This record gives sequence, C-alpha cells and structure tokens, in this order.
Amino acid sequence: MRPGDALLKRKVRSEFIKRELITEQLEVQVIHGVAYLSGDLRGTRARKIRDWKHELAIIESTIMTISGIRGIDNRIKCFDL
Repeated sequence: MRPGDALLKRKVRSEFIKRELITEQLEVQVIHGVAYLSGDLRGTRARKIRDWKHELAIIESTIMTISGIRGIDNRIKCFDL
C-alpha cells in the first residue's frame, strides 16, 4: 500500500457515509489506486433503498472522480433494515 492509499481509503469510505448508509460491516481497501470494496452495506430505517444497483452506480461514479482512484473492485452485499 502506498502512503497516499490511506487517505484515499478515508475518502472512499466517506462517500458511503455521505449517502447515509450503515457502513459498520463495510470493508474498504485502496491498493495502488484501486478501491476494493467488500462486506455488507445497509440502508437505514429512515432511508430505504429501492434500487441498490442504482445506488451503488451513483457511489461508484462519485468514487471514480476522487483524484488518485484508478478503478473499483466492488463485492458489496446490500440489505435494508
């Protein structure tokens, strides 16, 4: 992992938090500019997600705008409460 990858990891995780998603079981790693996403992602009781594919597409497109991110490997499982 490069020194800048830790900063990128925090930036990637913050994109999920901005969308008001529960990220307790979300794993985020950034290695050489590639964001590896895995684990469970949940909507809140107040914010039900109707279309997880669309929600993840929005988040992925936002992550790709972060300077230093070259790609995404998304293996997230999504659930609602």
